Amino acid sequence: MNTIYFTAILATILFFCNNVPVAQTVQTSSPEKVEYYKVSEVRIYINSQSDIMELRKQGLGFENMKLNDKSFDVMLDGYQLNILKNSGYKYEILIDDVTKDYLERTKESGEMLKIKKATKTSGFGLGSMGGFYTFNEVVAQLDVMRSKYPNLITAKYSIGKSIEGRTIWAVKISDNPDIKENEPEVFYNALTHAREQQGMMALLYFMYNLLENYGIDPEVTYLVNNREIYFVPVVNPDGHVCNEQISPNGGGMWKKNRRNNGGGIFGVNLNRNFGYKWGSDNSGSVSNPEDINYIGTGPFSEPETQAIREFCIAHHFSISNSFHCPSYCVFPPWAYNLKQSPDSTTFNSLIKLATAVNGYRNGIYILPPENFAVNGDVGDWMYGETSEKNRIFGVVTEASNNNDGYWPKPERILPLAKEHLYSNLVYAWGPGIIENPPFISDGKINVSYLNPKSDSLKFSAIEQNPENHASKVYAQVLNSKDSIVNETLLIQTDSTFSGNLKLNSLAENFYKVRYRQSGTDIPSNLYYSDAGKFRFTTAGPVVLDSLPCTRKLTTSFTFQPYLKNGGKTKQINNITYSISSNDAWVKSISPSQITSSYLLPGQIRRTPTFTVTCETATFPKYFNLKFSISADGFAYWVKDTTVFVIPSAIEPERSLPTANCLEQNYPNPFNSSTTISWQLARSSRATLKVFDLMGREVAIPVDEQSPAGKYETEFNAATLPKGVYFYQLKAGEFMQTRKMILME
Repeated sequence: MNTIYFTAILATILFFCNNVPVAQTVQTSSPEKVEYYKVSEVRIYINSQSDIMELRKQGLGFENMKLNDKSFDVMLDGYQLNILKNSGYKYEILIDDVTKDYLERTKESGEMLKIKKATKTSGFGLGSMGGFYTFNEVVAQLDVMRSKYPNLITAKYSIGKSIEGRTIWAVKISDNPDIKENEPEVFYNALTHAREQQGMMALLYFMYNLLENYGIDPEVTYLVNNREIYFVPVVNPDGHVCNEQISPNGGGMWKKNRRNNGGGIFGVNLNRNFGYKWGSDNSGSVSNPEDINYIGTGPFSEPETQAIREFCIAHHFSISNSFHCPSYCVFPPWAYNLKQSPDSTTFNSLIKLATAVNGYRNGIYILPPENFAVNGDVGDWMYGETSEKNRIFGVVTEASNNNDGYWPKPERILPLAKEHLYSNLVYAWGPGIIENPPFISDGKINVSYLNPKSDSLKFSAIEQNPENHASKVYAQVLNSKDSIVNETLLIQTDSTFSGNLKLNSLAENFYKVRYRQSGTDIPSNLYYSDAGKFRFTTAGPVVLDSLPCTRKLTTSFTFQPYLKNGGKTKQINNITYSISSNDAWVKSISPSQITSSYLLPGQIRRTPTFTVTCETATFPKYFNLKFSISADGFAYWVKDTTVFVIPSAIEPERSLPTANCLEQNYPNPFNSSTTISWQLARSSRATLKVFDLMGREVAIPVDEQSPAGKYETEFNAATLPKGVYFYQLKAGEFMQTRKMILME
């Protein structure tokens, strides 16, 4: 990164961030100094993804892996590396020590942090551990919040002690914090795993947002007035302090708590120690104390999980959000078998609403080997245990992505924390669980490809509004950087909202649509988006050109059409077109999918050949093909074509032409598409261009070296206005021009 640009980014962050005072000393026992804990990033080579499952059976509990074609990258400690060495699988060390690598990569950030001046005593800021808060600094933040907002947050109070005697602190935010009111209760917690720091930062950022915007933001004010919102920022204080000792400037990779298992082996994975389905099978449980996923000696064997258990029993939480990282997804139950729960419809709707802004994935749809079974998971216990407490709709949020890793750079802390502000507000609303504010539950748009000069974008959305609350619904158009480029208020008819938007000035690009619901009597601001349905493009279009419409009588037909980018400015990447047919007599299409890396604006490129084979007995001398073209992963152009067959008796002669020639197109006049026949007497670079009446070039159907022969080029004019056009063939010194008419 450019040094000046980086410094500007970090200076901006620091301007808006504030220091906290040094915390009071936290009373703990005095454990001996921890040993350095080394983790490496390793690339493991495999033949198929089933090898990952085989390695897991050998005792390697992979998490947060990066899947490649014939390999995957993963973090392993010394114990896991020894298992890998004996497994027989080939591997290479990408980063020998990820902690030292982090410190080296963030050296410039660290120097900037050192010069930060303590000018204020409140507000979300950066801590001293690589930008993250130490345990004492978290405690100090809770004290500052109470001091500044005594009417909105309780003083910190203990819900239990860690195994080394540190206090596990909790607070409540509400309009009457020191009074127990009959209001829905919501629970947020973080740092169950000590190295997953970003979740703790997201939680504290959300707390400050509630406190600082109370009485200013109507939605925040409503939620604080009508909820009791509880927070435990550090579930695992010993593991957190362990990482402070391993690497005071950040990057420590210790994950478990600090139980002494004997023989110099420490730690239990706290998110394998909750009681529901604890140790229920060999795939989701690890009984070796050396392993990073060690489940402990029994359910709730650890004081940290006991504290969370008793805290939940003492309250009546409706929703819980437990922060982890770094897989940019939200996991609902069940973790123990990766199946949907009895309330999956509610969970999936809640997660879809909560992730409409940050685009995080629903973990229940992530398949193995990326996903894996977990026994003793906190979300499973929150939801599944109902004999000693109420059912809690618990989710586990992975608060960053694999590019940011376990320890994001300091300049990424604030942007990542902001990613979860909206989702945390959604969990506080609890649509379908606590309260049903008005929110969009379904929607659609009319097009995948849109010509901004002639097409309109049509919106339709359905609002869940069980209490008949008053609200407004807006359709937003966002660009590829998620910036809003247009927003329009939709017209309401009962629970349906609809509208049109003419986008005359929309540049060639890829866009998505998001619906924003704004409550009036209940001041909610909830969003609805669907990455699969709400995307469209003004780039291109990419079309298939030059597909013949007749062939000699046979049952096997070979085609080699052209791909064309009809746009003027935007390069189209990662193009895939699929060929299919619903005709019973079409036996096979090979290949049925063809890819192209890119097309420049206006570029035409010949595609690989594909072959259609038909059944002889039932073949009626024609067949129908459907072409679906996608770019960057979503389909935006579909063409249906009927191919007719002519008998061999009237097949044109195979002799080579004796002269160059450009024939009159057929049909002419034409609607949408026409066939242009031309021939070359000798090999030459042939260019076939189409011009409008003003002489402006509108298309280049052919531009390539072509052997001597007869050719048919299908010209698709679907995106052009009706009128008179000229088409011209150039080959060496030869040039011929003809006129054609495009009708409606």
